[in-house]
Amino acid sequence: MKKTHIIGLIAIAIAIASLISIAGDASTYTDFAAAIESPNTTHQVVGHLSIEKEVVYNPEVDANSFTFFMKDENGKEMKVLCQKEKPAEFERSEQIVLKGQMREDVFVAHDILLKCPSKYQDEQIQNSENIIYGVDA
Repeated sequence: MKKTHIIGLIAIAIAIASLISIAGDASTYTDFAAAIESPNTTHQVVGHLSIEKEVVYNPEVDANSFTFFMKDENGKEMKVLCQKEKPAEFERSEQIVLKGQMREDVFVAHDILLKCPSKYQDEQIQNSENIIYGVDA
C-alpha cells in the first residue's frame, strides 16, 4: 500500500471513532420518573427550582456541594445533591439542566447548566409597553 492510502485509512478510522464517541455522549433529556426507573444510568433532567423550598449551601463545610429541590417538566419534585460549587445567580435561573444519577431518593448531579433571564428581557418589556402606550423608547 502507498503511504497516502495508509494515511487516508487512518484518517477515516479517526473520524469514525470520533463520531462514535460523540454519538455515545449525546443523551436526551428525561424526567425524574425515568431516572428512578433506571438508577444506574446517567440522565439529563430539565426542570426549574422549587422556590418554596430551601437551597442549602455551606461553603465553609463543603464548597463543592449544595442541595435543593427541583421540579421536572412533568411537575415531579425531587431533592437534588449537586456536586459542584453553587453557581452565581442560581436562584434567578429560569431553567435547570442536571446531569446525574438517582441514589436512593436523591438525584445526585455531577453537572449543572442554568438558563438565566436575559439581561435584555426587562428592556424589551419596557420597550413594548412604551409602544403600546405611544411613547417613544
